[in-house]
Amino acid sequence: MKKFFTLLFLVIIAANFAFSQTFTFSRISPRIVIGDTSSYEPTVTKGVYKNTSATVQGFKLVRVLNQLPSGWSSQMCVGALCMSPDVDTIPPFPIPPLPLNPGSTDTLAIDVYGNTVGTGKIIMKCFIASNPNNFLVDTFFVQLVVPSSVTPISEIANDYELSQNYPNPFNPKTVISFSIPKSQNVSLNVYDALGNEVASLINNTRLSGGKYRVDLDISRYNLSSGLYFYRLTTEGFSASKKMIVIK
Repeated sequence: MKKFFTLLFLVIIAANFAFSQTFTFSRISPRIVIGDTSSYEPTVTKGVYKNTSATVQGFKLVRVLNQLPSGWSSQMCVGALCMSPDVDTIPPFPIPPLPLNPGSTDTLAIDVYGNTVGTGKIIMKCFIASNPNNFLVDTFFVQLVVPSSVTPISEIANDYELSQNYPNPFNPKTVISFSIPKSQNVSLNVYDALGNEVASLINNTRLSGGKYRVDLDISRYNLSSGLYFYRLTTEGFSASKKMIVIK
């Protein structure tokens, strides 16, 4: 009898496991997406869900936690379907569930708006509309910081260059200099030793050709002691260097 119940228990677990594998849902953005308080554009974090079954399935997504600083707001979008900030379900009733063919994926975008420093936490639940008990959950973080000071040094630059920060090691401030020979979009980001983005100093911003310096103050980003990498990415160049924070 004991063997029978043990076998039955294992069968139930296997059935539940198999059932839960009819779709996947996970965050595809960094754990913490960093934006700045001066931007008029939203800071966007994303997740993706996939139909791994052999039949068409209808999906719904629910924002079960919207923990944001005062004055912030967030809205959810799947494709061209975007909800107003006060709507927690996509698609809301009576709109039919979002159909997804076998093997297909779709992307959830969460647009976060705010103009004050802080960190927001959003928890999303994705489920099959025909069985809400079959669901997956993931957590999304957005951090808004005061933008770093980008100062032009010269209007003339003959080539791309990313200089070593100075001082290095440092606490709490250092300077990063770079050159771009022509006008283009520029990003300058900081990553920890595991490759996680921890600071966005320049976020895909259009800069004229020339030499620039960026003042980095780690107190804005709550960086701990350790090794970090900073990467300059432009339309025609990419380079990274190491820096060390000491406290």
